Amino acid sequence: MNPIIASILQDFSLDDYLPITPRDLDLGEPLQPKKGNLVKVIIGMRRSGKSYRLFQEMNSLMASGVSPERICYFNFEDDRLSPVTAETGDEVLETFRALHPEAAEQGIYLFFDELQEMQNWGSWLRRIVDTNKATIYISGSSSKMLSTQIATEFRGRAIDFELLPYSFREIARNRGLLDARSGASTAVFSTAQRAKLRNAFGEYLQRGGFPAAQELPEQLAIPLLQSYAQRVVSRDVVERHNISRPRVATAFARRVLNSNGKQLSIRKTENTLRSMGLPTSRELLSDMLSYLEEAYLIFQIRDFSFALSESTTSTPKIYAIDPGLAAANANANINDEGQRLEDAVYLELRRRTIGTRRGTISSYHTTTHGYEIDFVVGDELDGRPYELYQVTDSVSDPHTRERELRALWEAMDDSGLTCGTLIVGEGEDATYENQSEGGTKHTVTQIPAWKWMLQSD
Repeated sequence: MNPIIASILQDFSLDDYLPITPRDLDLGEPLQPKKGNLVKVIIGMRRSGKSYRLFQEMNSLMASGVSPERICYFNFEDDRLSPVTAETGDEVLETFRALHPEAAEQGIYLFFDELQEMQNWGSWLRRIVDTNKATIYISGSSSKMLSTQIATEFRGRAIDFELLPYSFREIARNRGLLDARSGASTAVFSTAQRAKLRNAFGEYLQRGGFPAAQELPEQLAIPLLQSYAQRVVSRDVVERHNISRPRVATAFARRVLNSNGKQLSIRKTENTLRSMGLPTSRELLSDMLSYLEEAYLIFQIRDFSFALSESTTSTPKIYAIDPGLAAANANANINDEGQRLEDAVYLELRRRTIGTRRGTISSYHTTTHGYEIDFVVGDELDGRPYELYQVTDSVSDPHTRERELRALWEAMDDSGLTCGTLIVGEGEDATYENQSEGGTKHTVTQIPAWKWMLQSD
């Protein structure tokens, strides 16, 4: 028996992590342990709460009557284990069975945290799935590695669940500002509640949703969020992909985060880095942009196109994993509140489109005048979008309101949709109507961003 592994297993107690703040991410009903079971995989950026989502599932199992002795939790990121190999995983199971010999016969529940730290983890886990009477949950911090290996190694026997940092809805509920079973769709808010929620939303745009940053003063939250970005660059980009120019990687990641809510030109970024004395290439920067997305630091979206052959030609827009992380890593002289609002809306749309195909959320430029629509939700294979969203700080200026509305009117003409949504940082509920040249009635619903964020779907 490996004494380090035995110590790790014996020292773990779920009681040390109680109370557990519940997350909205639904993993479905737990499967009964058996060989060949479906593996449930939680993926997301480091420090976004994946471990606690596993703890939440473990706590629910025990509340349903499952004995703690049938539950094995193990974090493969423990530095005492390096290097982590398939033999390490075998020793974990052998040690757990030795400590709880009756559990294997009844069926065990395995929770493997940060399993991507294991070399050749995919083939090892497939063997474990095939040979053990178990229900298995794993977590990992790389989207591409997990999604591609799941597809090749498990052939339909695993499903991944994306966990982002806290949404504003989760934060409001945790602070007691929102009833646990209600959302803005049904709730009626008093004047005092509305004021508290507006203030909390402003804090969310500045602090974001990473769990550990919630109770810290701003002077501590900012360096914490900066360290998160630095760790992603060092561990998930430089170290994992053997980048020989770490200074280039760090400077490039900073430029990418400063492009939050904007298009990113690799060519211009290359020129900027070269002017700073950092020699690089477009190929390297394109690769690193993919690596940053794989590690969940940023996301890229492109223009929606009615012609699939045109869908890959646009310059992508960049969105950070969290508005607070983007704020902490932005240049101090930049006022990017509008971009962080747009980022928050994108992340919420991403949460609401779980289970859809990749690329469901796009931007869009209208065909006649090229007006930009911030977000289109729709599947290009279906040939048309389903929802249109425009995001702006405020529409108190009539020129701003007219600009945002005319983009939505023209997008409705292009798409055949009859309604759209205008999400405003400052403002109240409103409805606007327009009639197309063909006589179709178009409606835009305006809603305050804080209120839209609280809707459950």
